[in-house]
Amino acid sequence: MDMSSPCKGRGFVLVMVLWLIALLTIIALGLSYNTRQSVRGVGALVGATQARYLAHGGVQLALMNLLGERPEHRLLGDGEQLAVQLPNGSVNIAVFDESGKVGINTASPELLSRLFEAFDMEERLADALADAVVDYRDPDDLVSLNGAEDDQYLAAGLPWEAKDSDFTRIEELQRVYGMPAWLYENILPYVTIHNIDRGINPEVAPLPVLISASDDSVYNLEAYIKGRRENRILGLPLPAPPAVDRKFTARARGTVFTIIATGWTSTGYHASITTTVRVKRGGSNAAVETLDWIPYKLDAATGSPQASGEL
Repeated sequence: MDMSSPCKGRGFVLVMVLWLIALLTIIALGLSYNTRQSVRGVGALVGATQARYLAHGGVQLALMNLLGERPEHRLLGDGEQLAVQLPNGSVNIAVFDESGKVGINTASPELLSRLFEAFDMEERLADALADAVVDYRDPDDLVSLNGAEDDQYLAAGLPWEAKDSDFTRIEELQRVYGMPAWLYENILPYVTIHNIDRGINPEVAPLPVLISASDDSVYNLEAYIKGRRENRILGLPLPAPPAVDRKFTARARGTVFTIIATGWTSTGYHASITTTVRVKRGGSNAAVETLDWIPYKLDAATGSPQASGEL
């Protein structure tokens, strides 16, 4: 009698069972992995959404502050950054009064050139680029001493000409003849289309703009910025601004502000909003007009919080 057949049968069944167990294990591991990935995906979505709402909350806090009737309680608007604790996270807020920036539609070639030099551009190149900015925006086709009009754009093989009208967006600076990408990225936080004055307000101007408009030392300018921020927090009068040539000065505070708010959740997710608004104060007639809105974008000008305080 052959006893090997039942043994072979039982061995075959055992092998099949083992293969089935292995297959089920692989399926279970796959399902477990997919479940973990789904949970992580949901967690990331929740975290990102929370960060966006924290950033929105930061914008609203800044607007409430800017609409306040008492100037001494408002933020300076010089780019000072505040870290505010909120439920389930925090928000970093920076506010820029646009009157403290260089207006690319109105600034003189001299002020533009000095701004470019503040970022280590050679004086000769800075003068030429400043003239090119003026030629790009002015309505005529007359070439400035070192500037560029349509013929220069054509000769350079550029598919556009000088605009011959005001800049409507900061990004248009990239189209100016001779504008290097590195300089554009550096000056971006310090130029504006919303300052209609030829000069800047030194009381709210950030450091690179003060360097451009003043012949005072960098050390003194840094000390002035530190002093005005400290005095604001303490509720003291602001120190006298540094000496700035009258042709570069606009004393009036602006009504247009750029707000950068970055929300951070307690689990490490973050999102940033940049918005530019025109503020109208006046009690029941107070209003806010949104001029620009860049959602969920981190900006190089924000960096790490330099000061903390209450709004």
